[in-house]
Amino acid sequence: METVLMKNQTLESKLRGFTLTILLTGIFMGALDHGIVGPALSSILNAYQIDASWGVWSFTIYTLLFAVSIPLMGKFSDRFGRKVIFMIGISLFGLGSLLAALAPNFIMFLIGRSIQAIGTGGIFPITSAFIAVSYPQETRAKAMGWIGVIFGLGSILGPIVGGLIIQSYSWQWIFLINVPIAIIVVALISTVKLPQVINKKKIDYLGMLSITAIILSIMLGITTKNLLVFVIGLALIPIFIMIERKSEDPIVKLEYFKSNQLRLNLLFSLVSGFIMASTINLLPWFIETNYNVAKASAALGVTPLAVFSMIASLVGGHLVTKYGAKKVLFLGFTITTIGGVLLTIPASYEILLGIVGLVGFGIGIIIGAPLNILMIQGTSMAEAGSAIGLLSLFRSLGSTIGPTVAGIILVVTDNDFMYVSLLLAALSALSLLLFTVFKRA
Repeated sequence: METVLMKNQTLESKLRGFTLTILLTGIFMGALDHGIVGPALSSILNAYQIDASWGVWSFTIYTLLFAVSIPLMGKFSDRFGRKVIFMIGISLFGLGSLLAALAPNFIMFLIGRSIQAIGTGGIFPITSAFIAVSYPQETRAKAMGWIGVIFGLGSILGPIVGGLIIQSYSWQWIFLINVPIAIIVVALISTVKLPQVINKKKIDYLGMLSITAIILSIMLGITTKNLLVFVIGLALIPIFIMIERKSEDPIVKLEYFKSNQLRLNLLFSLVSGFIMASTINLLPWFIETNYNVAKASAALGVTPLAVFSMIASLVGGHLVTKYGAKKVLFLGFTITTIGGVLLTIPASYEILLGIVGLVGFGIGIIIGAPLNILMIQGTSMAEAGSAIGLLSLFRSLGSTIGPTVAGIILVVTDNDFMYVSLLLAALSALSLLLFTVFKRA
């Protein structure tokens, strides 16, 4: 009897691992796509005969619709099933890639990028939700750590793969390469079962429309520095709250914001996105202007951050299992605080890269297992997709706000990166303070 039970547990573990591998492949595709377009941008601009101001929209529209898609796809996964929504997400990603590659004009290219972004939003929260409901507590955090590893790997390889493709083939192949991979992933995921209790309540369409308008307005206002659009987004929030209060199954449960721990989780996710995006976006410029380094070499200065973030995500998962999510999260913010302070001190290029690696290690710990585990602990398993989607949304908001605020600081301070570093350290220190205060409360 024990032998049969052990065989069943082994089989179950293998099937779980196989399913996770498929889901992580989807995350790798999404992460790769974030950076793979950069090296091909000049070729795309030349192909459509447009200037750089329009070319930026190939990234902007992707970021905006990815942010919108995350909470919606997370909610749909609780309503229609994680497997179905993941397959739809991968299919949309593949379709968008095909449209972007074959687009006869730039408008059609942007439509392809939009479909890609919406599809990607259906990949990330579903993988975390699958781990939350499928893995036992003793291995859940370790499995969560792999999300950060795969995402980091895709982010690092994206520009490299994009550059290699452009050297030998036309720019269209950076998108066409996604199509066969998407087909394989859909075929593989269709063979597995993802047990799930489906929520059959009425869909909150009005809530979906309103949160879409809010996210687009706020993020577009920040990205384009348009105060009016940003204020419109803020003005829609009270209307959204009224809609959600009356909804049978709200897109965002207002109860989440009544819990101190869940409010802190969302704030910490916002801060982590702020720190990560500010460092990644502005560090190459800082290196280029302060260390007399060529642009290509300056861009590689972010590599330690990505590499150590990957390592930390895996290490953080193991630490959460051993010491608990709250202690590990505290450690992550302690490291980013120290790293932010060290970035304000003049140092050699080699030491700077070491400090960047330290900041990356702290970021990797924060955005890896701890926040996901804490978010899941504060919500029901039936709402895992929605909860993780909301957490990811706040990280995306932070990633949009961070570079914008940091850029304004650089303009005001005559390009003094020290003040940006101090801000990153201050936000991390504030997170530690809030963490300590609410822990005692």
